[in-house]
Amino acid sequence: MPTKLFLQPHHGDIAWSCGGLIAKNKDDSLVVSLFPPRSKNYWLKLKGRIYRSKKREDMQFEKLFGIRFIFKKFPSAFMRGRTVDYLFDKKLNSMEEQLVQEIRNYITDLIAKKGIKEIYCPMAQRNQIDHLIIKQAVFGLIASNVEIYYYEDFPNFLPESKKGKRFTSLEAKEIDISNVIEEKIQAVLLYESLIEAYYKSKETLVELIRKTPFETYWKD
Repeated sequence: MPTKLFLQPHHGDIAWSCGGLIAKNKDDSLVVSLFPPRSKNYWLKLKGRIYRSKKREDMQFEKLFGIRFIFKKFPSAFMRGRTVDYLFDKKLNSMEEQLVQEIRNYITDLIAKKGIKEIYCPMAQRNQIDHLIIKQAVFGLIASNVEIYYYEDFPNFLPESKKGKRFTSLEAKEIDISNVIEEKIQAVLLYESLIEAYYKSKETLVELIRKTPFETYWKD
């Protein structure tokens, strides 16, 4: 039974941020994707090609690593009426405060049912609202036997995004993933929709990943 629970706000976040750690712990890993995939016109394309293609990328990652995914459909920022201008607003409205409690209850239930011992939660260093909601949900957990770790949110895991930045007073721990770096690259390259949005080419991305043979986590 999986003992490590990876909480994913949106598609690709876990493969890109935690793919190396999961490659080293495939039998112990469970990924929960909490919000449906994003699209430019989310409310129009929720059931269309963009939704299916982005979810398919997660399913390919699931199959490649032989891990288990759970896909939830908690209402994402666009579904809650937020616009692009307010995606990085740290103030939660009343609907989102309620959503924090719903997600917290869901995670608490998973801990009991699955025997979870470790939770990996987004650091939310960019203050993207859906990431913050998950972080707030984890803050309020009452489970003394569960260790909580925070991971660097995609796409901030590469060298140029780390310069001079400190997100937290928690002590950072670097996990050496050099022996599984090629597996992580395979996983990342499955997400063509993200590569197209954030990087000039696959070759550039692969070169950057190989320069970063570690993943950073912070323990609560």
